[in-house]
Amino acid sequence: PNGHDHGTEDNMKSMLAASMDHIQIGMAGNLQDFVLTNSKGEEVKGSEVLTYGGTPVAFASFPIETVNYVSAHDNETLFDIVSFKTPMDIGVAERCRINHLATSIIALSQGIPFFHSGDEILRSKSLDRDSYNSGDWFNRLDFTYNSNNWGVGLPPQEKNEKSWPLIKPRLADPSFRPQRTDILATMENFLNLLRIRYSSPLFRLRTANAIQQRVRFHNTGPSLAYGVIVMSIEDGHDGFPGLSQLDPIYSFIVVVFNVSPQEVSFVSPSLQSRNLQLHPIQEISSDDLVKSSKYEASSGGFVVPRRTTAVFVEPRKSKI
Repeated sequence: PNGHDHGTEDNMKSMLAASMDHIQIGMAGNLQDFVLTNSKGEEVKGSEVLTYGGTPVAFASFPIETVNYVSAHDNETLFDIVSFKTPMDIGVAERCRINHLATSIIALSQGIPFFHSGDEILRSKSLDRDSYNSGDWFNRLDFTYNSNNWGVGLPPQEKNEKSWPLIKPRLADPSFRPQRTDILATMENFLNLLRIRYSSPLFRLRTANAIQQRVRFHNTGPSLAYGVIVMSIEDGHDGFPGLSQLDPIYSFIVVVFNVSPQEVSFVSPSLQSRNLQLHPIQEISSDDLVKSSKYEASSGGFVVPRRTTAVFVEPRKSKI
């Protein structure tokens, strides 16, 4: 909730559930034939999950046919759209977490990731939604990391005037402006995402068949926890015949995306009795929240802090 009217609670839940279905299909490489248990508990193919306009979400036959992104040169930058859509009264640190959360979904999805220049340093165009003719004043990227270019002026009238009533109070509020420490922390977290992606070939599966065999979503069906996506990726290992081994280090990965503004606990019997631990890169992160993420083998339970993406890995047993 952000102060705008989203209708009844049932309507909000319906919107969230539909969005979760869309995102999960996207994370599975937008494959037409990927089978997902949707929010209604039905097993559907990606081509059967429809957008609000009624067209299929999935279009790909191979993961290399999809380029995943949350922001590009059109419309607002990621940080700016987060600043538009979040409540006025949350702090800039929370907006930075949401910025990072969005890029994490792209970084850990199957398919080709695309990041708009500056997403990793909270780039702002002062809420200009169409800056092709706005010059360096609105398009500037500051690689000294002292500023993200927020609040450099009211964006041009032609494409932004209708939004000026929303833009003016936000640009005038000093609490919206990130500090250098926010920018540097976002950069570190982004680089950690790239390190995690390249720590395992399981995040970069090359065929549709590999994705269909290995990728699963666990928080689905009518009893789902809203705002939480739980994805596992399985590799070949002893006791699992028919699945080849791709990763010499990890045999199983679970990623939990918690976009909600509070800590969540999620239990999955299918994820019990595993030797999962927080990814080594997140264990040494400067983000204290992600380091507090937990997994309990006896119950298959996960605890993940607010607005956090936690990656759990199962190291292979060493052979003596």
